[in-house]
Amino acid sequence: MNVMEDQASARLSQDFLSRLELPPQKAKVPFLIAIIGLVGSGRTIVAKAIVEKIDGAVLVQANSARFLLREAATTWGDNVRRVLKIVAENLLSQGYGVVFDGASADVEDRQNISEIAEKTGAKVFYVRIIIDPEIAKAREQKKYDNPNWLSNFEDFRVSTTDAMLQNINDRAPLHRDLDSSQISGLIGEINNNGMVEELDQQVDTVVQKIKESP
Repeated sequence: MNVMEDQASARLSQDFLSRLELPPQKAKVPFLIAIIGLVGSGRTIVAKAIVEKIDGAVLVQANSARFLLREAATTWGDNVRRVLKIVAENLLSQGYGVVFDGASADVEDRQNISEIAEKTGAKVFYVRIIIDPEIAKAREQKKYDNPNWLSNFEDFRVSTTDAMLQNINDRAPLHRDLDSSQISGLIGEINNNGMVEELDQQVDTVVQKIKESP
């Protein structure tokens, strides 16, 4: 794997930060919210909804890092984690809260988040999305089959439709076997097998728990 030099990571991270539209208000206390869920589970939808409901929250999308890395002809994997880490630490140091929409089911991703929290003093919350893999695949196929999709920093087309559906198949066992009781900082679970209205209500419940957390 081609792991970037520190200078390259810093440049890409600054490019990432320059593209963000920061909220007028800062967070009351530093926090980092990370979403756990399959591709197609609605991670970005949930993350955006949370950002709208909590003052000072900034959405940091893993696919935005992938977009910049592809432009730089650099591999993903650990490089995505490096960019997200630098961006999150910068935002937290400015007094904002961070909401990650990328997959956090992997131990490496949660370790990355723990290191960010340790350095910045941010409180970490995990939100887990539960979804039937077949429903996730149907939603992802509809999204990726859209001929009018213009891939960009805010909405990057990661791969082909078939590759994304295979990703769901490959990672479904990991999510199935992940024990919620072993996720330190889990603040709530959202079932996204149903209607949008049901999702909104569940997001409101999770946000309320976050706001009430000491």
